[in-house]
Formats: sequence, C-alpha cells, structure tokens
Amino acid sequence: MIIYWLTGAVLGVIIIIWYLRRFQYHSVPGESQDHAGHDKLAAPEEKHIACPLVYNGSELHFSDKVLDHVLTKHFSFYNHLLDIDKERFLTRLRKFIATKVFVIHDGKGYREMPILISASAVQLTFGLKKYLLSHFHIIQIFPEAFVGLEPFRILIGNVTGNTINIAWKQFLEGYKNKYELQNVGLHEMAHALYYQNFETSLYVDKEFRDSFQKFNSIGDKIYHVEKILTIGLYSEYAIKDFQEFWAESIEIYFKSPDRLQLHYPELYNALCDILNQDPLNYPHHLFSQD
Repeated sequence: MIIYWLTGAVLGVIIIIWYLRRFQYHSVPGESQDHAGHDKLAAPEEKHIACPLVYNGSELHFSDKVLDHVLTKHFSFYNHLLDIDKERFLTRLRKFIATKVFVIHDGKGYREMPILISASAVQLTFGLKKYLLSHFHIIQIFPEAFVGLEPFRILIGNVTGNTINIAWKQFLEGYKNKYELQNVGLHEMAHALYYQNFETSLYVDKEFRDSFQKFNSIGDKIYHVEKILTIGLYSEYAIKDFQEFWAESIEIYFKSPDRLQLHYPELYNALCDILNQDPLNYPHHLFSQD
C-alpha cells in the first residue's frame, strides 16, 4: 500500500510538472453567459480540444461577491445556511480552491467550474476540521462523460492517484435535479475523503477515521440486506462494491436525507456523527466553528 501511495504521489508530481511545461496557465476563467441556469458547454464544433486549460487555484482570486453569486444561483446547500455559516463556507471554499490545480478539457473555462466543484467538497466536509483533501492536487474537468483506462470504460467521475476527475454536464445535473439521487460531485468527493484517510499516511483526520467504524458496522448489514431485497434507495452498482455503497450513501444523505432516515435511521445517524452534520435538523444542529 505504501509503494502504491508513493507511486501515485510521484505520478501526480510528474503530471503537474508536465502541465506546467507544456501549457501556459490561464488567469481567470470566464463567466457563463447561459442565463437559463445551465452553464454553457462547448459547441459541437469545439469538441476537439488540442490541449486543456490549466488554472492555478492560488491565482483564482474570486471576490466574495462572485462566490456568493455563483453559489446562490446553483448551490442549494449554501442557500440554506445561516449567514454565519455562509461566511465560514466562503472562507473554506477560498482555501480549498487555492490548494488545487484545475485542468479543464474544454474550449473555454467558466468560473462556475472551480467554484462549484470545490463547493461540493466543502459541502461534504463542512462539519470536519480537516477539509482540504490535501492529497489531491489536481481536479480535471471534462465537458461530458469521458474515457477511463485500466480497464477501458466510460466514466462521469473517478478518483485516481492525486487527481479527482469530474464530468461537468453530469455534475451540474446532479445539483439541478432534485428528484434524482445521483450526484457525481458528492460521490467522487466521498471517494476522495475515504482515500485521504485510509489509503494515505498524510493529512489523516483521526476523528473521521475513528468514527467511520460506525458506518462500517451498520453499513455492512444494510449493504447485504440491499443485495437481497432493494428498497429503491441504492443502485445495483452500489451493492456490488462496499466503497461504492459508501459513496452512494453520501449522495442519498445529502439529496434525500428524509428517505435515508425513514428506511435506515441507524445509518443516517451514523453519517451525522461521522460528518458532524445533520441535514434534517439544521439549524438546530449547528456546525462547530473552526
């Protein structure tokens, strides 16, 4: 496992150096001009991108006004926060963005891309003390589903080495569609959070790792129940692998907490303890301050 981690770390550094040498950094991604609410993607004739756009997060100095505007328009989690927690969310969001390199495989980069994808990580870790996912230096953004290798397959998101990969179209749909449980942003950030704390030796959140045992014990029983008799919360993909069960549990926890509590109250309570959040009882259950 140590060898695998070192290999992934070295590979991540090599990728960053390769991008720095091959491509020029861009300063600030533009604002989406699609006022219908769905951020513009590349037109068909723009599909072939010779090289990606690369943005150094430490140089993306978004103002509070810009961050608040984008989040208010697209991010319901942020809209439901008290003012004091909105300020805390913005502070964490700025810090998270500053620690990442954003590689956009599209003809134009929009500011919504680094802001909203980073916001999905901040949403997941909002109740935790360690929230930067520091092992992951690169976030790659693809216009739509992309090809994954080893094995060859079509993906809308995955986590590999030091990189989080997200399909932008499916990411937006996950936050726009209130009735679908799928949310690729939360799903991949859940994988990253697990990997950060159990597959690496740096930046580990001991409190998270200790409390995760509750999910293991309670989730394992539900995982096997769902294999036999599904109630419609989990997909077939989730019950083929316990790691996917964890990531999909996070999607359901945020997108339909009432259904999760109704069918699996112990699992819901375990996730509340692990993440130090309680979606159904906020603001009565307040976040602890940094």
